Amino acid sequence: MDRGSYSAMPPPHTLKVENCSSHCTTPSERQDNVVSVKVGFIHINPASKRGRRIFLLQMLIVCFVPHVALVIQNCSNMAQLSQTLDSSLYLDTEVNTILLMGDLIVSLQDERQIISEYLLKSSALDVALQEAFTTFADQLTSVPDIQDHLMTLYHFREDLLNIKNLKAEAFKRTRVYEEINTLLLLNVARNVKSTTSSLWRQLSACADLLRSREELSLALTSHSYYIHIEELDPIAISNIQTHLDSGRDSLRSTIQYLETEKNVKQVDELNEVLIFFEELKASIVNQPRIEPTAANISRYLYTDVDWYAYLDKMRVVQKDLWVIVGSSGRQVVWVARRTLAIGVAILALVLLASPVMLLLLRHIAYTIQTFTHSIEQSTQKLIAEKQKSDLLLSRMLPLPVLRRLRAQRTVPAEAFDAVTIFFSDIVGFTNISASSTPMEVINMLNMLYRLFDEKITHYDVYKVETIGDAYMVVSGLPQRNGNRHASEIADMSLSLLRSLEGACVPHRPGAPLMIRAGVNTGPCVAGVVGTTMPRYCLFGDTINTASRMESTGEAMKIHISYTTKLALDEIGNYEFQTRGPVNIAGKGCMETYWLVGKVGEFRSESPRGPQLQDYHNNLMELLIRT
Repeated sequence: MDRGSYSAMPPPHTLKVENCSSHCTTPSERQDNVVSVKVGFIHINPASKRGRRIFLLQMLIVCFVPHVALVIQNCSNMAQLSQTLDSSLYLDTEVNTILLMGDLIVSLQDERQIISEYLLKSSALDVALQEAFTTFADQLTSVPDIQDHLMTLYHFREDLLNIKNLKAEAFKRTRVYEEINTLLLLNVARNVKSTTSSLWRQLSACADLLRSREELSLALTSHSYYIHIEELDPIAISNIQTHLDSGRDSLRSTIQYLETEKNVKQVDELNEVLIFFEELKASIVNQPRIEPTAANISRYLYTDVDWYAYLDKMRVVQKDLWVIVGSSGRQVVWVARRTLAIGVAILALVLLASPVMLLLLRHIAYTIQTFTHSIEQSTQKLIAEKQKSDLLLSRMLPLPVLRRLRAQRTVPAEAFDAVTIFFSDIVGFTNISASSTPMEVINMLNMLYRLFDEKITHYDVYKVETIGDAYMVVSGLPQRNGNRHASEIADMSLSLLRSLEGACVPHRPGAPLMIRAGVNTGPCVAGVVGTTMPRYCLFGDTINTASRMESTGEAMKIHISYTTKLALDEIGNYEFQTRGPVNIAGKGCMETYWLVGKVGEFRSESPRGPQLQDYHNNLMELLIRT
């Protein structure tokens, strides 16, 4: 085993914190430190009542300024939401008005169709005509702007029911329906233009659908009239084409709006009506004059061109579209009311949060005061524990090294001209370990090293580390002691051997416990290696030679080199026994000696011992001053 470098390990039993009690004060022995906290421009002590009140006042100012801003913002939002609800209610009213006028327009269109059938079929439709008049009478009286035309409409109805030979004049008098529907369509268009919500497409589709159906109904009425009076001339055809062209344009506009709203079903049905418009226009243009007989008129109106079927399709689409628009209007109102309710709830929550926030701030201030007091006590305990940990670190590393490492700086290596190295190991440790359990080996080493650690505290030596059964000690570093390093190691070695005389292996009472020791003196270099787990290591040939002295030694003897003998000769009073030349691996033949004893009374404690004890006891004062 190459022992050219070793690291410093702490002796576990030598850390006696009780001995430092005179220098490590307790929290009760210290004066209370005033904890000053800067809050804004004021320094306060959160642990005091005055500091807590000032802190609470500042917290109230800091918290309630944004809280007041939040209340103002929510009030502004409430005003906007109220306006939104009013707008949605107004929109719903406008939608209902548009739908009502649309129903009236369709009702008048249906009435006009019934009158046309009545004039062509005579009394066969008397009952239906009376029902139509009764159904539409109540609805017309609720619409403004058409009161001037209502009297004309009422007189026409009475004449139609009472006078039988009124067909020629009746077709002309049906123009009152066109005038009323024109006014209603203008009102619908005006209401649609005043709408700014997302429903304007649907309302525009409703208006265009009504206009398209009106034009188709007018074309049907004109067509019936011209055939009835046998005057289907180019002017009449042009008049019908004008109605069809206008209705077709309105129908296309309706389809475009519905495609945007993705109403596929209604678009498909209206496309069929649009195709009918195109075919109807072509059929009317190419239609020859016919004899005005009842059979020809009936065949032309109901078989060749099915006007009423497509009017009914448009009526079905109109009903579906009315349902969609009405539902959309109600949805807008419901969303506005829900949003307003949420806004009211948020505002109420914000207002209720004020007293809750006040209570919480008061509780926080009290908690901070309690926590500050607890931290102060914990800090005092932490300082005491830190003193203990610093004392423990001082046993692991020298004080200059410890200071540099605490500052996270690099510790340079240091060269020593003369130190004395001591190595020892247990004789037959391999055999003992092979026949023992791991726990027994650990207990044996703990017993041995505890004994060694206590012995070396009486000498000016530095325990480097233990590796297995190897025990390494040095004198002359980290603090130089002149030429006394050799005598310190020599006295320590003799003391360790004397303490093991007659010792046995703890778990094997019949087996003796013996060590062999090796000592060498010379120069070396010491330094800290690593940053995460720093180790105080020794480097140099002196360490390797000391290891060879130990490995070539004998049981319960101290094997020293020639350089160590010379250092001890300068001090004197030591007894040696020449071993003679010994072949050392890597060194060749060397003259070595046995350290037998010391002349005169054996010293049990080094004069340096009390100084070392003082050094450790005053460690914290040195650390605090630096």
